[in-house]
Amino acid sequence: MQYIYIHGFGTTGAGSNKFKKIKNYADENGAVAIALEWNEFQTDIISQLTQQINDQVDIEKPFCFIGSSTGGNFAYQLMELFSGSNANASFILINPLLNVEQRKIDNHLFTVQLANQLKNPSENLSNGLIILGENDEVLDYNYTYQRLHENNQIITGKWNHTLSNLETDCFIELIQSFIENNFNE
Repeated sequence: MQYIYIHGFGTTGAGSNKFKKIKNYADENGAVAIALEWNEFQTDIISQLTQQINDQVDIEKPFCFIGSSTGGNFAYQLMELFSGSNANASFILINPLLNVEQRKIDNHLFTVQLANQLKNPSENLSNGLIILGENDEVLDYNYTYQRLHENNQIITGKWNHTLSNLETDCFIELIQSFIENNFNE
């Protein structure tokens, strides 16, 4: 299995605590964990991420996009790109930013250029795992729940935006259970 992590706004992939947990799990289980990198100054983030995937991921083998916050938006955009191929791929979204209107905070560093690269998920976005923190201080979790609950597995808990109050074992267990139930390696 290849875990492809896409970080949120204001952080990096390899530096993310969530990615470090995923990488440790992957290393212990003979899997691969890759952190894709992007920043708000890039004019075509999806093309940049696609190039990184082409360079680092073996699309002949199963892989799972794991996107956090703004990275969740990019994860499902990438999932849509790969859905027409024969790739054995799925996705996990962690407190995903579906639309700028669900943001609870105003951050002048979140540029219009970045906002314009976000895309609402298609109604066909299905069979993924979505982890939502009910105590998310950045995004309205109900916005995501209402739009994606019918065709995806959604797990909610009393977590904050970064899931810092979700134990590592619990976080990995959610991912592991989803992978075991949705992939035939």
